Amino acid sequence: MKKIAVIGTGISALSLAHHLPTLDITFFEKSWRPGGRLSTRKHGDLQFDHGAHFLSPDHGVLGFTEALDKVQAIKKVEALYTPNYLGQSTKEMKSIIIGNSGIQSIPLNLHKSLHYPTHFSTKIEKIERVEKNYYISSDKDQFGPFDMVFVCIPFEQGITLLQDHIDFKNYPTPTFNPIWTVMLGFDKRLGTDLQFGYYLTREISFFMNQNFKHEQFNQESWVFNMRSEWTKKYFDIEPYVLEDYVINEVKKTFGSDAKATFKKSHRWKYANTRLSLRDLIGKTYIPSIDHKLYLLGDWSEGPAMQDAWLSGKKLAKHIEEFSLKI
Repeated sequence: MKKIAVIGTGISALSLAHHLPTLDITFFEKSWRPGGRLSTRKHGDLQFDHGAHFLSPDHGVLGFTEALDKVQAIKKVEALYTPNYLGQSTKEMKSIIIGNSGIQSIPLNLHKSLHYPTHFSTKIEKIERVEKNYYISSDKDQFGPFDMVFVCIPFEQGITLLQDHIDFKNYPTPTFNPIWTVMLGFDKRLGTDLQFGYYLTREISFFMNQNFKHEQFNQESWVFNMRSEWTKKYFDIEPYVLEDYVINEVKKTFGSDAKATFKKSHRWKYANTRLSLRDLIGKTYIPSIDHKLYLLGDWSEGPAMQDAWLSGKKLAKHIEEFSLKI
């Protein structure tokens, strides 16, 4: 059986492993948990999905929600939302899919179902070829040999890791939108029945109440995303300045006197893909010359969670059909 290293445990990596069940796979993840931007932060009784927020039903086209159902990672809910709060759009109900215990349930349950060994808190810094095999190294250890290595990380980080093995001058660079995200807890309701929406103000592009997702009744918890253009302009803003600004804007917009009991912000440098590799050249992964190293990620296919799943699925199909008799 071929030995495979998968660097990263985001949705593209988990999809790849899910669709290649006969391989001997080992995961390497720089964080202490799987999931990448599918992240749930907790503070006391408060809980925030501060990376990806939810996903839309894929109607079985990609098999994504079907796979998540099997591992009991998701549930479907009805949410009251507005497509444009600032433009006074009509409120309406929308079906969305959320994590059973936060959005992080999706990668956690998927990863657990795969039963592959995983080295957490291990940042891979070097890939070396020795004869026909590959070895990978962190700052402390070396691992291998591996027959193939799949690198499922942000594009710019992938270039750094694979620059000795792939000529990236032959490939255009996908582009990304950064986003500042602000998590806020309040001592009482903000005075709106909306559960999420878009364009709260000219600067706040998305907002979502976390209580209906996580059954928090003692306090209100909300997540707010700043517009990507605003984030670029204020990329290095001090977090406390941003948090206080959002608190004031939210209270003013909703006409609320609620007191903020918790505030935290996070800057996502590669929040979502503006132009994917598929948009640019019609491909969803980058191979080495010997087709034993591959680079892919959510930047391969598009900005949605389903796109990341599809990128892993497509590479798995390529491996099964064409890639050197695995």
